Amino acid sequence: MKQVIAKSFKYLILLLIGLVLLYFAFKEQDLNLLFEDLRRAEYVWVFASVLFAYLAHLVRAYRWRMMISSLGHGTPSLTNTFSAVLIGYLANLAFPRMGEVSRCGVINKTDQIPIVKLIGTVVAERLIDLLMLGFIIFLAIAIQFGLLSDFLYNNLLIKLTRSEGYFTLLVFASCMLILMLVLFYIFKKREKLGIWYKIHKFYLDIKSGIFSIKAMGNKAGFIAYSILIWLMYGISVYLCFFALKATAELGPVVALSTLVFSSLAMIAPVQGGIGAFHWMVSEGLTIYGIERSEGLAFALLLHSFQTLIILFTGSISLILLFINSPKKIRNEEAGTN
Repeated sequence: MKQVIAKSFKYLILLLIGLVLLYFAFKEQDLNLLFEDLRRAEYVWVFASVLFAYLAHLVRAYRWRMMISSLGHGTPSLTNTFSAVLIGYLANLAFPRMGEVSRCGVINKTDQIPIVKLIGTVVAERLIDLLMLGFIIFLAIAIQFGLLSDFLYNNLLIKLTRSEGYFTLLVFASCMLILMLVLFYIFKKREKLGIWYKIHKFYLDIKSGIFSIKAMGNKAGFIAYSILIWLMYGISVYLCFFALKATAELGPVVALSTLVFSSLAMIAPVQGGIGAFHWMVSEGLTIYGIERSEGLAFALLLHSFQTLIILFTGSISLILLFINSPKKIRNEEAGTN
């Protein structure tokens, strides 16, 4: 009971952080002007933007399916992996970083693939996405060095260059080191009880999932799909520019920068990037001469509609999972009798 309360309190704190960021994003904004911008928006471009984001999710599911197939436990259907990805995104809207575990749980339930190995594939997938994001940031800064370097430094890095930032990092690193030493001591003391063996087995399963990329036959295809995912994200941002008069003249280079802003915001440990997304994107667009209120209207359109499609399709996938699971169990029992 105490653990449930503690977790609930943690997620509540993260939600409050998101709401605070949302407050600062909307602070001192003319809401009437904001709603007028939203009323005049051309929503056909918003729907086109959402379509490309949705296609990116489909490609992500296909790429993950390639990784799972290399584990040697069978290959789940694209329907199952796509549903799992959508359910994962749905879980992230409620609990930050819970989506990764949730989608592994879905595939474990539908295809009986060991969940620890699935988690390893997700870790590998996130590492690849992190490398892709790093490349995109490098590309955006290389193209617009003066603009982006100053913005990212002033809004993200400058806080970590203050003495308080260094002290915070030092304290955090020290606590993590002490925690690792304590855990190592506990595991070694319990080695006779088989705990160490279980930890080692867990490590091997995670490792096999992480290195599932190495076992794949179509590595070139995996790289192509990884590039395609981020290309579709960029197209999604670019198409949404045309929905508002203020952003309609912005080009692909600004879309690249906005993709960086939005991706960095989504890394923040708040539910669905709430607040962080709106603040980061609206602030970022100001360097291109877009008024903060108009940038906020754009961020609201992009984030809200993508969130709505996840809520809708993710909920349907979750409902179908609950409906189909009992049927599958009954069929398996009938087959064994």
